[in-house]
Amino acid sequence: MRAHFSRMCLPLLVAAALTGAGCASSLPVVGGGGPVTVTLTGAPDCNNCRTRTASSLKVRAFQVADSSAIRTVLNNRALGWSKQLEAAAANVLGKPVEDYVGPNITKSLSIPRDPKAVAVVIEGNFCEKTDATWYFIHPMRSKSVALRAGSTGFTLTRK
Repeated sequence: MRAHFSRMCLPLLVAAALTGAGCASSLPVVGGGGPVTVTLTGAPDCNNCRTRTASSLKVRAFQVADSSAIRTVLNNRALGWSKQLEAAAANVLGKPVEDYVGPNITKSLSIPRDPKAVAVVIEGNFCEKTDATWYFIHPMRSKSVALRAGSTGFTLTRK
C-alpha cells in the first residue's frame, strides 16, 4: 500500500515543482538592472556646525533588504555613526560606498544593484543632525537620485 501511494504522489510532486519554478521565473527582480547613481552636491553652508564656516561631509551609501528596519537603526540616537552598520548588519547588502562632499562640490556615487535590495540608504555624518534629514532612503526602482547636502541634512533635488 505504501509503495503504491509513493508512486502516485511522485508525479504530482514533480508537476508541482515544475509549475512553481515556472511561476518563480516570471516574477520581476526587485533591484534588477544597472547601478543606482547618487549625485551629491554640497551647499555653500554644507555641514557648517551652526557656524559661518562650511566643511566637508563624510557620506555613506549602502543597500538594504528592508527599508523600515533600517529606519529603526538610523533613528537610534544611542548608536554612533561607526556602530550603525554593525547594528544593521543582517539588513545591509553588499559593501557600503563612502566618500566626502564639500561646499559647492558635486560628486556621483555608483552603487551596483543587489537583486535582494529594496532601497539605497544615503547618510551623512553631519555634526549637527536635525530630525531625519541627515539620511535619505531611496527606492531601488529608480536608477538615480540627486541630493543637496546643507548645514544639517539632505534635500532631495531630483529623483
